[in-house]
This record gives sequence, structure tokens and C-alpha cells, in this order.
Amino acid sequence: MKILAFDTSNKPLTVAVVCDGDVLASIESTEKKTHSVSLLPDIQQALKDSKLSMDEIDLIAVAQGPGSYTGVRIAVTVAKTLAFTLKKNLVGVSSLEVLAADGSEDKILVPLMDARNDNAFAGVYQYQDGELVNLIEDHHTSMEKLLDTLKQYESDKLEFINATEHLTDLIKDVYPEAMVMDTKDSLPEADKLAKLAENKPAVSDIDNFVPNYLRLTQAEHDWYQKGHKKDGNISYVEEV
Repeated sequence: MKILAFDTSNKPLTVAVVCDGDVLASIESTEKKTHSVSLLPDIQQALKDSKLSMDEIDLIAVAQGPGSYTGVRIAVTVAKTLAFTLKKNLVGVSSLEVLAADGSEDKILVPLMDARNDNAFAGVYQYQDGELVNLIEDHHTSMEKLLDTLKQYESDKLEFINATEHLTDLIKDVYPEAMVMDTKDSLPEADKLAKLAENKPAVSDIDNFVPNYLRLTQAEHDWYQKGHKKDGNISYVEEV
């Protein structure tokens, strides 16, 4: 199976073309260009490096979020457009799961994205028989609540991934024995995204495939504050 995978949910942009487990091309970019400018040229370059055309791709795998609101929207929009127009299968993978794939096989893996104000996007994963298994669903949470929830695990078995300096300080105050992989050493990798996508079902309705933000955008929050109801007949997206 030939897979085109890409992730723009984090600061780095990553694109890969993978064929039956072999990485044919891989591009990681940490340049300060916006992902909207870089993504399509990087996809074209990855296809060129792999000596494949888009017509030969069987599956498009995309990091669906959480992460940067704008970044996630860019990747999901491009993935949907390519899948719909070229009639390709599409698979969405959690951005946190992609980060967890960097972790050790003998640890309880806690991928993080700093959401500011002592909050984070987080999930809990573990390798079981070589496969990454989700133990606690991805969610938006305070670090205090997350660290309390993790007390069910032995502290020396925990490995936190993609922790900023501030989150590392909070973690070490509670779990000094835990492993912490900082943001510089836990960059998302599209080839791992492709591997994760192989065993997931393809999206059945591309039109309704949307980013997984895990919390309201500021615009949605403001909209609901004005009196609109989340359970109403018209959603925020339909309204705008």
C-alpha cells in the first residue's frame, strides 16, 4: 500500500510517502514559513523524491488534531480535497497518537501539547504486542487534573512526550522519576503517522470529516456566549 501522510498540527511540518512499510520520501520542515505556504510544495517534493504520482497513492493519512487550530485546519482541508477529487481513501489519526509513537515500548506514554495557563491536550497510550493502544482518550485538561489521574500508574513507568519547559517543571514536581521528552526531541514524524493509519478504517463520509480540536475555538466560545445553544438546530459552522 502506498500512503501519503502529513501533519501540520504542530510547529514542525512533516510529510512522508510510505510503500508497504518502506519510507520512500520524508520531509520535515521547521522553517518559519506558514504551513499553508509550505504544505503543497512539500507534498509535491515528497512525491517527486519517491518517484510516484498522486494517482499511484492508495491512501492519504492526516493528523486530525488536536493542535494549532490553523495548522490542523490546513492539513485536514488539503487531505479532504485530495481524497475527494482524486477518489482516494482517507484516514485521520490523532496528533497526540503520532507523538506517542516516539515513546518507549515499555512505558506508559503521555503525549502532550501545551494549551497555556497550566492546561494541556493529553492522552495516555501504551505499546501492546507492538501496537499503540489508547488507555485514556485524548482530552483538554488542566495539568493538575492530568497528573492526579496518572497516579494510577507507577511513576517510574511514565514517559511524557512533547513537554515544554513549563510543563516539564509541573511534571517533575509531582513525578521526579518519570521520563520527560521535551519538544525538541519529540517532533512528529509522518512515516509513523502512515504506519498508524494502516490499521485504521478509512473515513466513510469525507464531507463530514473535521478537525478534532478537543475544545472550542475562541470564535465558537464567543458565539455561544451570545446565547446560541450547542444543542440547537443550527451549529456554529452552519451559521457562519
